[in-house]
Order: sequence, then C-alpha cells, then structure tokens
Amino acid sequence: MSTNSQEQEIDLSQIGKSISKGLQKVVNRCFDLLFFIQKKLLIVFVLLVIGGGVGYYLDKEPNYTNEIVVIPNFGSNEYLYDKINLISLKLKEKDQAFFTKIGIKNIKDFISIEIQHVNGIYNFINSESQKNNFELVKLMAEDGDLDKIIEDKTTSKNYYLHSIKIKTAIAYNQKDLIDPLLNYLQQSEYFIKLQKIQQNNLEEKLVANKSLIAQIDQIVLSLSQNKIGSSVSISENTGLSDLIQKKDNLILENQKLATNRLEFEKIIKDQDIVSNQMNTSGANNKLKFILPLLFVLLYLLGYWFSKVYKKQKQRIKA
Repeated sequence: MSTNSQEQEIDLSQIGKSISKGLQKVVNRCFDLLFFIQKKLLIVFVLLVIGGGVGYYLDKEPNYTNEIVVIPNFGSNEYLYDKINLISLKLKEKDQAFFTKIGIKNIKDFISIEIQHVNGIYNFINSESQKNNFELVKLMAEDGDLDKIIEDKTTSKNYYLHSIKIKTAIAYNQKDLIDPLLNYLQQSEYFIKLQKIQQNNLEEKLVANKSLIAQIDQIVLSLSQNKIGSSVSISENTGLSDLIQKKDNLILENQKLATNRLEFEKIIKDQDIVSNQMNTSGANNKLKFILPLLFVLLYLLGYWFSKVYKKQKQRIKA
C-alpha cells in the first residue's frame, strides 16, 4: 500500500513539474514578444499609424442600405421582379441614359439593387384571391421538403410582401433615388388599366354592401318592433340571427375593402421605407481599428517566418 502511495506521489509530482514547465514556456513566449515589440517599437508605431490612416480613409466611404417593403397588387408579382432585375442589369451596364430617363441623375454612388420576399407563407395560404394556395402547397409538400418549397422562388414570388434592398455609397435624398424608382415601377399600361377596373369594382362593392347593411337594419328594426310584447325573443328567430350574421360579415368585408382601397392607390404599393442605414456589419466602419492590428500581426508573422526560414536553410546546408 505504501509503495502504491509513493508511486502516486511521484506521478503527481511529475505532472506538477510538467505543468509548471508548460506555464513557464508560455510566460517566456509572452515576454519574448513584449521585448521584441519594445525593441522594434518604432516599426510597430509606424505600422499602427499607417494602418490607422488607411483604415480611416476607407471608413470615410461607408455604404448605406435602403429598404422598401412593397405590396404588388393585381397579380403584378412577376412584373415587379422583372423590373427590379432590369434595373440591376442597367446598373451593371452603367446605362446613364436609362436612369436619367426615370429621374435618377447620379448612379456613380448607386451600388446595387435586389429584391426578395418577406416570408409570408400564412398570408399566401390564406389569400382570398387564391383559394387553392393551401391545397397547392400541401400537394407540393408531399413530394419534397416544405422548407425548400416555402423558399422556392416560384412560390415566394407570390407572397404578400417583398423587400427591395438598395445599397449606395452615399446618403441619397429620397426624392433623388427611391421616389423615381417607385414611380418607374408604376409605369405599366396593362396594370394601370387593371388598377382602374379593380378600383371601380371595389367602390361598387362598398356601396352595395352599405346598402345591404342599411336594408338589414331596417328589417331587424321592423321585426323587433313587431316582436314587442311577444314571448319569443329576437335571438330565437332563426331568420333574424342569419340577418345579423350577414350584417357582421358585410361589415368585416367592408373593413377589408377599405384596406384594399389604400393598397390599390399604386400598382406596387410601398408599405414601409427605411432610408440611409449605415452598414456596420462585418468590417464596415471598423477598418481604422482593424488595419493597424492587422499590419502589426502581419509584420510579426513575417519576422517569425523569416527566422524559421533561415534556421531551416541552415539545417539543410548542414
């Protein structure tokens, strides 16, 4: 037993010495680096200044993100995507004449434009204009992954909301960039005609519903007056209950139509606009801090590699 105890004590002592040596090596390396930087202080200082200067210069040219959340009306989803893709293509071609024609004078600082859906599978399924959407998604899901179907371009193009993202090198005024783009998206002879038809239909439906509501009120009032003194309550009258339910449905429909009236003001209706958000993701606007450290790190790695290279070269000669 004593022999085993002595062996364990020896093992623990050796482990302790190994740990102590390892820690001492780490401390030595840290001080080697400190003394080296102290020795090369002038070079390190110059690298920090150069890196800070270059980073500050690059950070002076930030990029901005503008986001427009839009609702494509009258089945104009495909039209919307085609228009945005065309603008993106014209931007890559630097077609100044095209942009001047639509009202954008400065494209030098207009970096990019793209569109993507705002995930709205529930709105897509419950859309009144497309009653069969739920069955369509259900059928497609049987033969594939539902997540992929939700993100599929063919499906997602038909979602209710879509986000147009614009990147610029400067902060544009809305009237100089976003407004001309939105105006350009309204320029479709076919959808302008369709818009007028839909607006007329909507107004006629609102008027008809209001008239029906007024008629129902008159009927309910008349029946209620006739029931005064009777032992039968209004709620027990099946006809009255149906009329009241019909009135509730008409009121709900009118509320939805009022929302549609607002949306139908434009072919591509802008729901929300966020302008000139400075992009601070990643290294954006942080280069003044990153580059100085990067320059010093590269110098240290280069110096270390040079020493290792010389040692290896001597070894090969020997």
